[in-house]
Amino acid sequence: MKPKKQSKSRTIRVLAASVLSASLLAFPVDIHSAAANSAEVAVESRQAGAPVLSSNEVKAFADAYFADPQVSDMLAGALVVVVQDDKVLLNTGYGYADLESKKKIDPDRTLFRMASISKSVTATAVMQLVENGKIDLKQNITEYMPDVKIPNHTGAPVTVEHLLTHTTGFDFTDSYSVPPHIIQKGEIPLADFIRVNAPAVVRTPGEVYRYDNLASSMQGYIVQSVSGEPFEDYVKKQIFDPLNMKHAAFRMNDDIIANLATGYNVDQHPIKPYENVPTIAPEGGMFASGTDMANFITAHLNEGRFGSARILKEETTQLMHKTHYDAAGIPLTSYGFESFMHNSHNGQTVIGKGGDLEGYHSWLWLLPDQNVGGLIVVNSDKSASIRSEFFVAFMDHFYPKKQGSENSFPLHQEQLQKFEGLYRSLRTPIIATQVTAGQGELLVKDAMGEHKLKPVGPLRFVDENGVPAAFKEDDNGDVAYMYYTAIDSMSEKLPKPAPYNDVPEENPYAKDIYFAQSLQAFGDKGQSSFRPDEPITRAEFVSVISRLAGMKPSESVSIFKDMQGHPLAGYVQNAADMGAVNGKTNQSFEPDQPITRQEAAAIIWRTAHHALGAKAVPAKLHPKPAAWADEAVQFMVGTGLHGPEVTKDANGSADYRPTDNLLRKEAAAIYAKLIQQAFGF
Repeated sequence: MKPKKQSKSRTIRVLAASVLSASLLAFPVDIHSAAANSAEVAVESRQAGAPVLSSNEVKAFADAYFADPQVSDMLAGALVVVVQDDKVLLNTGYGYADLESKKKIDPDRTLFRMASISKSVTATAVMQLVENGKIDLKQNITEYMPDVKIPNHTGAPVTVEHLLTHTTGFDFTDSYSVPPHIIQKGEIPLADFIRVNAPAVVRTPGEVYRYDNLASSMQGYIVQSVSGEPFEDYVKKQIFDPLNMKHAAFRMNDDIIANLATGYNVDQHPIKPYENVPTIAPEGGMFASGTDMANFITAHLNEGRFGSARILKEETTQLMHKTHYDAAGIPLTSYGFESFMHNSHNGQTVIGKGGDLEGYHSWLWLLPDQNVGGLIVVNSDKSASIRSEFFVAFMDHFYPKKQGSENSFPLHQEQLQKFEGLYRSLRTPIIATQVTAGQGELLVKDAMGEHKLKPVGPLRFVDENGVPAAFKEDDNGDVAYMYYTAIDSMSEKLPKPAPYNDVPEENPYAKDIYFAQSLQAFGDKGQSSFRPDEPITRAEFVSVISRLAGMKPSESVSIFKDMQGHPLAGYVQNAADMGAVNGKTNQSFEPDQPITRQEAAAIIWRTAHHALGAKAVPAKLHPKPAAWADEAVQFMVGTGLHGPEVTKDANGSADYRPTDNLLRKEAAAIYAKLIQQAFGF
């Protein structure tokens, strides 16, 4: 089976998984607790200390959970594993591996894409080589990858430890550029993939957390370079074979496809099997069965031992599970694991690993103190939230929260004012958070709604639902970063933008223009003028999408003949990979021509629908746009994604002026309102 060219779905997954992580794997509402409680089974020894779980009890809990219509109605299939000590308490499937054929999930043979859970396996391989003295955690990564050129003017090296903790300081951490020249015999080699996607270091390594796919790809390459054998061969011999993970693999082939659970989109339509990029993807390319993962979890719970085999020393496993980066005391990363959903831990120590790929969503968790671990993976975008909701129900059922709350740490309004400002996710700039000082608390608006944060420490807060938040100061003592519901990254505090000389405060578009400027949406940092009344070109308008998504400009050859060599070619190609732009006739894009208002509407609608799951919104229009733009313009009017230039007549019909050129100020209004509506501003 030969890999195809890079599909647009891969890029969409990068954007969508980043943006949606705040809602899919953040701090879920426990809407399914009734399903868990309906099992009416008692937890042994709850009051006496750590419960000793039983297979019957765990199965009764899971059966009741998945019998709830609120769960089963959104389910294609789910694989669930629970382990305690050396015993597998549950390893079963719910729903179907394939909806059309009603094929059941075989926990021994049915394979799922484990997505970023692969990172835990890759980190385990790294730590084996650390154990053997072949890798030094404090060593500059360039010593292990001399062929990868990484510009770094921070004065501090990126170490292997930084790769393991997502604290590299890279400018881009989700890069999937695949120029044709690196494809060899139909495959995308790991080494070449990393070389063409080499990042630059723009923040001091170790300073801030930002989820880093590229760092895990580099870990795999280092394993390959140090061991002297292909990454997938090393992992098979040193991890999969000793743990009897018979069906686990990083290489897709016909056998993998034959046993792979079908992935489904949000409409439960099947997704054709797609290749990993690169072909062997240490950051997210593993396929595995329930039995495979039960064995991997067992080894980590038992400090590296599985039966008579040992893949890690006890002290190495303990080092992996230890917190190595925290935000004001909130644990965030171990080596190869992370600590999310803190308000669901119920006082327990929890480390885990989540994963998102198109059609597959996973969550693996370990409770080292209880010697308990679990896994859930679903094969439908529609049921993505189940993996976090199941974990919440599991923790509430078996490890209920004890009474008590954190002590308050009173701060008066003047002290709270230093936290005020707009914060932008380092990983996905479109994710924004607004913070203002209240009376003894911070008022926050973000993708999860409006919140009140009560101070419980100098830089630590907790909201009304028990969700922790943390801030980080720079060397001058000024608040520089925030960690809250954008769980896959710290968010940087943005400076107040310098005014443009041609956008006075009284300009009706000023608020939107300066909001877009603060997010650096137009890439005009340092420019003294905005030129609000000039038409915006097609390439300029489209490039904003890529910047807000935090995507590195693609280095692939543009699909549009007239974009090759254009300064915005990489941004436009990203949008093309996402399915946001189609271009003109004869494979041209006409990048420097003004974009019409209905063309802009079509691009925004495609992006919102494909990447963010937006639904159509009806609206009355007069005059009518072109037929191909009708649904898009209705969406723009129905959701209010426009400035004051759109007016309505006495019948409520909106004049969107679809064939007019879009002005720069109007483009700013579109993007500002898109973000503000998405994140509750």
